[in-house]
Amino acid sequence: MDTLEVVGNLLAHHGVKGMKWGVRRRATVGPQEVIIRDTRKKIKTSGGEGHPAHSDAVRARVIGQKGKASGLKSLSDQELQDYQKRLNLEANVKRLNYQNKNFAAKFVANLLGQSGKTAASTVANDVASHQVKKHLTRRLVKVGAVAAA
Repeated sequence: MDTLEVVGNLLAHHGVKGMKWGVRRRATVGPQEVIIRDTRKKIKTSGGEGHPAHSDAVRARVIGQKGKASGLKSLSDQELQDYQKRLNLEANVKRLNYQNKNFAAKFVANLLGQSGKTAASTVANDVASHQVKKHLTRRLVKVGAVAAA
């Protein structure tokens, strides 16, 4: 075998031409989410199933970010009303979509939600009790040292 052939086999290209290091391609199965990014204003919002985010959603996102960065006092009454209306509409639609789920999907969602809450509270209680025990033993050691002196 020729050394150039061995080197060529070792340095074989595995990947996609033009692909950047550390950047992964999204799976191309099914419709893709369309993400709108405006780097000048640092806005990121997305549509779904291959549809871009509507201009109303982008506008609400801009208003929300402006309010978060500069405070709600920086928004006009009209901007606040538009933002509130959009958030309420999204919340209502999400609630209605949940109600349209079949019984099995609702059951699984509730079960997972309950088990997640239970697991989180168990972990929080364990950490809290460990911290309380740790501080109480420190305090008792200090009190014992003072009493012994």
